[in-house]
Formats: sequence, C-alpha cells, structure tokens
Amino acid sequence: MKRFFKSFFNEKCPTCNKNLVSDKTNSLLSIVIKSCPDNHFQKEYHPALETYVESNKVS
Repeated sequence: MKRFFKSFFNEKCPTCNKNLVSDKTNSLLSIVIKSCPDNHFQKEYHPALETYVESNKVS
C-alpha cells in the first residue's frame, strides 16, 4: 500500500520514464520547476496562473 502512494505522487518523464527532479525551484516567486535528469522534459507550476506549463527538450 505504501508503494502505491509513493508511485502515485512521483511524476515521471514521458520520454525516458525517470522521476522528475525539482532542483530549479524559485521559492521567492513560488514557482516550482521539475525537470528530467536527462533534460528531456520540464514541468513548471505557476501559482498566478494556477496551472502547469510543460515543455520538451530543455537546454
């Protein structure tokens, strides 16, 4: 049961299926940025827009 909840909250890259890492988070602006370790995919949460912005092939 614990494994189910852990996998439920982990977000994965659609290309390589690795877990997204949130190492580029800007806490002053409350923007949360999660990216693939291989830079295939990036997902940003913008609180002002109340939505996620997803992009492929991050440089």
